[in-house]
Amino acid sequence: MSSSKERVFVIGASGNIGSGIVRGLVKKQIDTTAYVRDEQKAKDLFKDELVTGHLTIVVGTYSSIDLYTKVIQGHTRLFILLVDDDKNPAVKSQNKEIFGKIAFEQGVRQIVDLSSFTVRTNGKQGIIGYINTTAEEKLWTLAEENPEQRSLVVLRPAVFMTNHFFTGDTHNVKNTSKLVSCGPPSALTTWVDPQDVYDCAVVILTEPVEKHDRYIYEIGGEVLSNEQRAAVFTKVLGKPIIHEQQSIEDFYKAYTGFGLTHSYIYDVISLFLNGSGGNVTPQLAILINRPLRTLEQWLENNIKAFQ
Repeated sequence: MSSSKERVFVIGASGNIGSGIVRGLVKKQIDTTAYVRDEQKAKDLFKDELVTGHLTIVVGTYSSIDLYTKVIQGHTRLFILLVDDDKNPAVKSQNKEIFGKIAFEQGVRQIVDLSSFTVRTNGKQGIIGYINTTAEEKLWTLAEENPEQRSLVVLRPAVFMTNHFFTGDTHNVKNTSKLVSCGPPSALTTWVDPQDVYDCAVVILTEPVEKHDRYIYEIGGEVLSNEQRAAVFTKVLGKPIIHEQQSIEDFYKAYTGFGLTHSYIYDVISLFLNGSGGNVTPQLAILINRPLRTLEQWLENNIKAFQ
């Protein structure tokens, strides 16, 4: 199933994980196509990679099917990262099915899919699990139609450490020296640095297809309670940071104000209350040739955002 001349197509290339994958592939001198919405953003983001001659930028959207059908030709592998749409839960699985089907029909031999730990822990219970479970199912069905020629690998990361940027933590830590959530101090969460995810993906996309065929990789770096998480912030920032448990009602009201749907907020509350994130996977060091990163290491690299 391996090809002597690899060409990798990356959907979701301008995000945190996608851009890391693009840079990792180009560093290995793999011809790479970045599928993006914003051409100028991509040119600014990948200015160093573009001069190597190994990177091509294609501008398109999820609905640019004719364009995608044309530009995916000649590629051997596809990495696919689509954003969840809590207002239209079925759209992610529909789009992954379309992109996957066309890719396989045009000769792509391996698809690496970014999914979620919730597929195993929650299944279709909860909107996040439903969105990712149904999307995985569509891709597995496509792969099984021709298993000798179609390889699928699924990545199921835990909770991203970068979520601290999007949940009010930067504001709260800066201004009140608190980490605020509706979960109790003892609630456990498994965290992962996105760097571990994109480094893992680059390995899979550049090693022989057969090595990783049909494998599901959970990716979890470190399990921490809310109290332990606050202790990490205290250590790195050099000032006391405490965890404060917000009432469920206040949390729901705040997130409703962000424009999120009821089902998504309810799901997040359930995850916060009961703990979330899946398994810790130190064995992934076999793939990426280093230990997975800790929250302390991630925070040290991003300390300015919280000062």
